[in-house]
Amino acid sequence: RLFVIDSPRTKAVSGFLNAAGEIVLKGLKIKCRNEYAVIALSSLTDDPITESENILLTVVGHADNTGAVYNDNHTIQYDKGHGPIEAEVIAADFELDTTVNAFRVDAINSFGMQVGQTPAEVVDGKLRFSTGGDFPSVYYLIQKI
Repeated sequence: RLFVIDSPRTKAVSGFLNAAGEIVLKGLKIKCRNEYAVIALSSLTDDPITESENILLTVVGHADNTGAVYNDNHTIQYDKGHGPIEAEVIAADFELDTTVNAFRVDAINSFGMQVGQTPAEVVDGKLRFSTGGDFPSVYYLIQKI
């Protein structure tokens, strides 16, 4: 019930992540508290994620148009609703192996603007941070400081 990509520049998991417990990929550990989610980290440089100074994190769960209407089984859509899209907040803990000494993790809005900083620390070559806190978002920019 999991889909996994575990390459040097892209790490992604999708499926019933909470039931999976701690998910361990090469250089990355994820603990998701949502039942279902899609989580992807992508190096925005030519470096592997563990060496990259610029990483995009995408986290999304259930998402739908505002006002969309379905039958009781959620198998037939009666009204597609309208924008904006409403997305479930994903609460997850991350531990990423890194050669970088310090990072800043910023929530990014749909316009690509930084809207708030997520607490993060690098200890013993591991970046630790969580999503779903004070600045929940679908996108987070992880950059060297």
